[in-house]
Amino acid sequence: MSSSGTSAAPQDPDELRAEIIRTRAALGDTVEALAAKADVKGRAKQAVGDAVDDARQRLGAAAEQTRRAVSDAATTVAEKAGTAAGVAAEKTSGAATSVREAVREADLPAQARRPLPWAVVAAALVVAGVVVYVMRRRRA
Repeated sequence: MSSSGTSAAPQDPDELRAEIIRTRAALGDTVEALAAKADVKGRAKQAVGDAVDDARQRLGAAAEQTRRAVSDAATTVAEKAGTAAGVAAEKTSGAATSVREAVREADLPAQARRPLPWAVVAAALVVAGVVVYVMRRRRA
């Protein structure tokens, strides 16, 4: 310290002590900042940690988006399958009605006019199989 009289150092011992405490605190902050900048390994670890956190957040968002897309697709498929089943049921019912009417109009013996239950079931299964086959081909 210079004693030339131009320095603004406090002359009171209490003020001088307070100035020393402030200067030490400022010097401590400066040393901590320099140490943090010089700690390359610590900064690299922090950067890796930040990158991992960012990747986890992105992965979570992508997983949620995928869950929503799968749920929407499942709902759409279920709706289309329900519609196709309804159409198949209508066609089967219409075909069965047409067969019954044709048998009634035909001049056949009584036994031939009564359709066998297994034949109706078999026809319904064939129609359902065709509907399922067509639905799978459309999805592929």
